[in-house]
Amino acid sequence: MESLGAAIAVFLASAVFVVLAGIGLAKYGDELAEKSGWGKLWVGTLLVATATSLPEVSVNVSAVWLEDSPGLALGNVFGADMINVFVLSVVALIFGVTNLFGNQGRDTQILILLGLALVALAAIMGFSGDLKLGPTSLGGLLILALYIIGMRAVYRAGRAGINPGEEAMPTGSARGAWIGFGVSVAVVIVAGRFLAASADSIAEISGISASFIGVLLVSIVTTLPEASVTVTAALRKSYGIAMGNVYGSNAFNVAIFSLSDLFYPGRPLLGEMQGAHFAAAAGAMLLMIMGYLVWRACQSTALRSARLLTPAIPVVWVAALYIVFRLAQT
Repeated sequence: MESLGAAIAVFLASAVFVVLAGIGLAKYGDELAEKSGWGKLWVGTLLVATATSLPEVSVNVSAVWLEDSPGLALGNVFGADMINVFVLSVVALIFGVTNLFGNQGRDTQILILLGLALVALAAIMGFSGDLKLGPTSLGGLLILALYIIGMRAVYRAGRAGINPGEEAMPTGSARGAWIGFGVSVAVVIVAGRFLAASADSIAEISGISASFIGVLLVSIVTTLPEASVTVTAALRKSYGIAMGNVYGSNAFNVAIFSLSDLFYPGRPLLGEMQGAHFAAAAGAMLLMIMGYLVWRACQSTALRSARLLTPAIPVVWVAALYIVFRLAQT
């Protein structure tokens, strides 16, 4: 794109389509879960979380495959994980910390720790430089394995917490929901391609690092579907879906590296991590740890004071963004 104005116009237009399609994914994903009889645990942690993370998938694959911009792809994932926890903390402050974080079982604990472990693993593999293994990498394989094992543990813990007779039952035909879901997926794929291209152009023309563009600008757009689902779930008092959506998305976002690696020839994608990416990963881990401590505080009166970390999460998010920006300019 020849001018900054044109790049920004394309970015905004594609962002609108990504957001609308992401909301469609969440809506039809929820409808699919209801009509098929899947429980709220699996709705939040797998179906809705995966659906709302499809914008991140589209942007990441486009960034590494078509734009040769690994910094944008890496920044988008870690930035998205940071923003998700930020949004969750704001929703908790509005709707009540104990309402959101309380009454959550063992499955929620495993899910939070899984997201944290995946970000930590990605950072470790990035620090080591990772190792290319054919079309994929050692880091990509380890992340995929951990994600599958972790999600299986989340599912089993959730099923163990369901009392006999409480299983959800199918409520009707899901044909219309599948059609709407498929159309939304197609829109995300196309719009994500233009979003990645325009974001890379904005970074190049403006002189702002693609890493920071990914952490802030692109990640805000790609996480708007998650944010809308989190708020809507809270309004409906479906706090389990809100928690599952955020932390399920965080885990899935990191798992995207396993897919992106297949479209990035040469070095492993995690081997391209720079100072700004490590700062974003550290910020994501710190925010998730704070969220975990808030969850623990709502389960134990002995840790009640840790609930005060909730209003500190937005402050830490802003501070982490500033550090990422400074490192991206060096």
